[in-house]
Amino acid sequence: MGFAGNQLNNKETDLAKESLILIDKYRKLEGRYTALFTLNQLAVDCADLNTFFIQVHSAISAIMPANNFYIAMYDQGASTIDFVYDVDEKDSYPPGVMPYAELEGSMTCYVIESAKPLLATPEKIEELTQQKKIKQMGTKGVDWLGVPLMSDGFVIGVMAVQSYNENVRYQEHDLEMLTFTAQHVITAMMRLQDRERLQKAVDARTRELMGQIREREKSELLQESLYRISELTNDTSLDIDKFYAMVHNIVGQLINAKNFFIAKYDPEEDLLSFVYHSDQRSQNIDKDFAPRKLTNRYTELVIKRGEIVLLSHQDMIELYEAGEISAAPNDDTKSWLGVPLIQSGNVIGAMVIQSYQSKVIFNEQDAELLKFVSQHVSTAIKRREIADVERETHELLEHQVKLRTVALEEEIKQRKEAEAKLKYAATHDSLTGLPNRAIFVDLLNHAIACNVRRPELKFAILFLDLDRFKVVNDSLGHHAGDQLLKEVALELKSIVRTKDVVARLGGDEFVILIEDLEENQEAFEIAQRITEYLATPFHISNQAVFIGTSIGILFNDLRYTSADLMLRDADTAMYHAKDKGKGRYEVFDASMHNKVQNALRLETDIREGIIQEEFVPHFQPIVRLRDKKIVGFEALARWQSDQRGFVYPSEFIPLAEETNLIMAIDLQILEKSCRQLKLWQDQLQRFDLYVSCNLFSNHFFSHTLPDDIENILTKVGLSPQNLRLELTERALLENTEVVLENMTRLKALGIRILLDDFGTGYSSLSYLHRFPIDVLKIDRSFINNVHEHGNHQAIIKTIVDLATNLQMSTVGEGIENLADAQLLEKMDCVYGQGFYFYKPMPASDLVKFLQA
Repeated sequence: MGFAGNQLNNKETDLAKESLILIDKYRKLEGRYTALFTLNQLAVDCADLNTFFIQVHSAISAIMPANNFYIAMYDQGASTIDFVYDVDEKDSYPPGVMPYAELEGSMTCYVIESAKPLLATPEKIEELTQQKKIKQMGTKGVDWLGVPLMSDGFVIGVMAVQSYNENVRYQEHDLEMLTFTAQHVITAMMRLQDRERLQKAVDARTRELMGQIREREKSELLQESLYRISELTNDTSLDIDKFYAMVHNIVGQLINAKNFFIAKYDPEEDLLSFVYHSDQRSQNIDKDFAPRKLTNRYTELVIKRGEIVLLSHQDMIELYEAGEISAAPNDDTKSWLGVPLIQSGNVIGAMVIQSYQSKVIFNEQDAELLKFVSQHVSTAIKRREIADVERETHELLEHQVKLRTVALEEEIKQRKEAEAKLKYAATHDSLTGLPNRAIFVDLLNHAIACNVRRPELKFAILFLDLDRFKVVNDSLGHHAGDQLLKEVALELKSIVRTKDVVARLGGDEFVILIEDLEENQEAFEIAQRITEYLATPFHISNQAVFIGTSIGILFNDLRYTSADLMLRDADTAMYHAKDKGKGRYEVFDASMHNKVQNALRLETDIREGIIQEEFVPHFQPIVRLRDKKIVGFEALARWQSDQRGFVYPSEFIPLAEETNLIMAIDLQILEKSCRQLKLWQDQLQRFDLYVSCNLFSNHFFSHTLPDDIENILTKVGLSPQNLRLELTERALLENTEVVLENMTRLKALGIRILLDDFGTGYSSLSYLHRFPIDVLKIDRSFINNVHEHGNHQAIIKTIVDLATNLQMSTVGEGIENLADAQLLEKMDCVYGQGFYFYKPMPASDLVKFLQA
């Protein structure tokens, strides 16, 4: 009994240990999930990149040891690296931007050049060192783990952790986790950088506006100063010496005039008298400004020329050395400006300012101002001699001042109107005139704040997206799309209540803020009215257009603390409405988050499937209709996931296209298909067959597409003549110059190009002439039971005749019965594919048909 009791106790102890281990694993998994969720929120929560990098480090530390961590940004164009964030127990990283060449041979550069993650154990480091791919830099550590930061297929940086401790080692699951994390980090970084660029643009515009305000203030000061001088000139009772002093004071408010004098010239006596003077450097005022006979000095130069003289110190030296001036310039004088005092066309004196400071240099604007002042001084001098001339001059001056005042007032008015327009443009959508995102976010944040103070106040937001707006834009043009948006905006304002706010976020997205709700039904009624209205046709460019809308509704809740969070959840509800069939509205609830999380998990599995090369081609034979002989195959992507089992294309293709992961899947399918065809050529001597691969439209927007395809063909050893590429009409509507260049280069290689699903999209005849297309694939929607639909027969016949005239071949898709096959052959369609002939099948099942 004692022995049995001990055995029981030992089992209980083992079970307890296993329970603790499971609990520990669960906590670690929970920590990783929390960290990844935190990363998704960083772009929203972090105000700047420095805070963001700290939070990224904290999040990564929660899922793996990260005492030594850094993020380095790589600028390929400038060939530089910048360690924007680093924490290290042993080494310190160089601050600021450094040349890429200084780090060549480092593991950071190795990851950049390979564009692949690297788990560098001591053995791996030794192997790479011996291969001279890396070299030792910094303190030698134990493990180093780094992943590339990718944007649009290019490496823009590296994120890495490392260990100096034998007890801290990294595993493959750490590499996978860091690689996955890097995708979220780069997405968040891009959002923060966009936000910072926007803030800089706003700051720059603010500085520009402030500069305009200062210029206006300066103009107002100039106007006031000139007006004061005019008043002084009109006051004949004012003592002339006091007049000079007051003019000096006014001029000194506009320009630096600490060294100022007025000289009066008597032509009969040929005498120059200094009637007013102020000088900071003069040691003997009476001597320096004593009356003198006219000589060859700088003041005399103004009087003799009768025009403005603006001189630098070097100009003064050159005049002296040229003999035009008899006295050498004062070494202290840095800038000298003199204007003649002219009355009735005769020079009666000069007014001069000079600077003894290198930082005070006069310019043409100062010269114009002093010239203007000199006119008043001349008038004041002569007025005391000729009263009648003075009165005439006064009247003329008064008239000029009025004209100038009116001009300045008009200029100020225009600038105020421009400021008002700029302010309106900054807060409203230029196309529809609706409030833009910035002002809507402010209003929504205000509503949230009011709700915190008064919870009984209810409000809601409606997030609208026009369902078929892109079709209108692409088929009728952007002008028609703009006209449609204007009409929608006007109608939305008429549908909602007067106190509600309608705003345009951008593109075809609108938001509505509905405040002071008595009950939720009010929001539902508004959403229903909008849905019903947008379901009716619009008449754009003399054509009826049907669009419809999907609406997400979100009611206020105290858990929301910012407008961005509410817009995010309203957006989620809107996409939920789209998924349920469009043309409807949905109210946000917490379960919608599950869909987002499922999409994130599916995206993760797709990325893992790409890495593990789980995507394989199934082949559907293409036959020549007249003899039913197999001439080629269409390669179709299939996914046998280790995590999910067999996944249907309809489940992963839409998300793969949305996340652009379809690009990697397409190339993986293309390479495997080419390799399989090459194998059949070697084994069965079937050199007459070709394989046709579908490419997502974004492939054709990349300048590297022809090189990528050529590299795959070279790698596999397949001739370009055995490869066909299929694209949809959407690829021909954007970046047309790049698409045309890529198609031309592919044709030059010997690859033939097929236009897929022809007849269902835009079917523009112009691009059939412009783009080098070899084959039109007639969409299955026209083929299915075509023998029963006369209108479909007419369409197919038109397409076949069009292709024949353009020297193109045709392939009928989706042939499912003998009658359709016979009818297509009768209408001169050359090739066909469909379940009637063969279903898509793996390569192993297709061999028997090729050997038959």
